[in-house]
Amino acid sequence: GTSKNGAPGEPTVAAQVPFLHLCTTLEKIQKSKLRPDKSKILGDFIESWRKFHSALHKENPKTTDSFYSAMRLIVPPFERERMAYGIKESMLAKLYIDVLGLPKNGPEANKLLNYRAPTTSQGEAGDFASMAYFVLKKRCASQGNLSIKEVNDFLDSVAINNASKQKDLVKKSLLHLITQSSALEQKWLIRMILKDMKLGVSKETVLQVFHPDAAELYNVNTDLNKVCQQLHNPSVSLSEVSIELFSAFKPMLAAVANIRNVEKQMGNSPFYIETKLDGERIQLHKDGDVYKYFSRNAFEYTQQFGGSPLEGSLTPHIHNAFKCDIVNCILDGEMMAYNPTAETFMQKGSKFDVKKLMNDSELQTCFCVFDVLLVNNRKLGKETLKHRHEILQTIFTPIN
Repeated sequence: GTSKNGAPGEPTVAAQVPFLHLCTTLEKIQKSKLRPDKSKILGDFIESWRKFHSALHKENPKTTDSFYSAMRLIVPPFERERMAYGIKESMLAKLYIDVLGLPKNGPEANKLLNYRAPTTSQGEAGDFASMAYFVLKKRCASQGNLSIKEVNDFLDSVAINNASKQKDLVKKSLLHLITQSSALEQKWLIRMILKDMKLGVSKETVLQVFHPDAAELYNVNTDLNKVCQQLHNPSVSLSEVSIELFSAFKPMLAAVANIRNVEKQMGNSPFYIETKLDGERIQLHKDGDVYKYFSRNAFEYTQQFGGSPLEGSLTPHIHNAFKCDIVNCILDGEMMAYNPTAETFMQKGSKFDVKKLMNDSELQTCFCVFDVLLVNNRKLGKETLKHRHEILQTIFTPIN
């Protein structure tokens, strides 16, 4: 395996699964007319991958092997790790004409070069991959012999050689891929390279089938590899994995509601009302004497508020407010500027920035905490708000 998917030397599922298996699955998904059928075919493929994974790794908690190797081929636009391939349809067309020794002005070469022109047969016009398949199926091996891992390795080398402008090496890698795969595999390989899969199902749906929280986690961290590792187990929820000490998460935001409809929206059950504070939404991560502050968009403001009890506009003043049995915690709240003379909070529009308050300012930085997500390594994302509020009351001693 490679470090990208599985530790070096560790066996990976991707090294054992033939690329052809993935391609036949994608072909079935594309040919299915109904959404639920498409999802089921993909779901079955993922489930068999997970079964193979648990047989291979015996629930080893240290394994970094995951579905990522296949996922990056199924939703190529979501991939951030590989650089651009620098390959368009025209380059592939010339390469195929070259590799297959097609007469330059013959009907098949023209088909590839003018793939956008309408044809009488269904579904091939404008789709280069289908057109290539049509030309290739008479000329290629009926079955390729590459694993999913090998295909990823080749695509890595294509991307690396493209970045270092070594076009001949790009061509060599592609040649290798082409000569070792069947027409069906090449049809899907072309779609992966062009990053246009034509599956008839959205990229978000693919993530959804993998795990109900995968699309949400991908929106937070845009890291497909992490999504596949952290949500490998379908029964683990996002609230359990996304909340980690010193790692910013996207907090829950409030929707704008009409006051007249609130009771109805709450199903006429009891609900909480909290004062909306007009400051900066900030999360505080504390572990002993180490503090970090993040905005709701994951920008870090530790420099301003203080990374330790000895620095910043806030940390020195609050460090002793934590009860001595609180080793670490994550708090969610609103950072406000307080005017002690007027005994009021400043409103956000009034020509000051709470993130830049200086020591000599007459305003004080004040963190209004309204939620707690972790205390002493215990994750609270699954607890009710009522319970989290009760826990919040046990964290502080009053500041004089």
